[in-house]
Amino acid sequence: MKKVLYVNGCSHCCGAEISYVNSHREPKDLELSWPGQLSKKYNLIHKNDALSGQGNQSIYSNTVHSILALLKNYKPDEIFVIIGWSGFERTDFIYDDKRYMFIPGFQETRFFNFWPSAVKKAFKHYILGCDFHNHLQNQTMLLYFSMRNFLEKYNIDYYFINTVHSYFIPTKNLLHELDNHRVTDDLLNMLKEDKNYLEPFNNDMTYYSYMRHRYDGHIEGRNHHFLEDAQQEWADLIHERIGHKFL
Repeated sequence: MKKVLYVNGCSHCCGAEISYVNSHREPKDLELSWPGQLSKKYNLIHKNDALSGQGNQSIYSNTVHSILALLKNYKPDEIFVIIGWSGFERTDFIYDDKRYMFIPGFQETRFFNFWPSAVKKAFKHYILGCDFHNHLQNQTMLLYFSMRNFLEKYNIDYYFINTVHSYFIPTKNLLHELDNHRVTDDLLNMLKEDKNYLEPFNNDMTYYSYMRHRYDGHIEGRNHHFLEDAQQEWADLIHERIGHKFL
């Protein structure tokens, strides 16, 4: 049986805007995305749940949901998972049975004016408490460890990348009030030493930073997205790092 390459993340993991400006999950987008090109190279089944603007809580939830479904038809060694962790500040807000993606720094101009007033108010309150340099990184780090433990529990091989932000070394953790806001160095060291994570503390090795220095992400008005030549380069980079695992 052919193996499955399961990928989840944001727009940078599903070839957004390859087909045309503002295209999202079109067949050509997915085919020419870097996961699509890896799947073709290794003759893998390409299962891709990435969504434009998706935050890390959604990535985590949808990945667990999809992997448990895949395990009904595939053995653990027939599944390989690549997660492109998204921006730490991205989150979801549910209102009137509809999901709204909160993306500080981007959403204000593109979607804000079309939202119900209650959602606009919620977004403004979220911005006020958007502590990128402390709570949000800590939250993402805990999602990473939960994902890692889930995949290892089921003996599923995996690889993680950052698509937007790298990790940094915080000076305090405001949640740790009973220990003088001390940072959990042991967890940070585990993250640094993870061989299944592409240089998590190196901002130059996030997908977006890596591509931004090599290609124009605004061709024909595109919104920080890259065409198939850039997708191929990233596929080659992943191939160099972990290609042997697909054999």
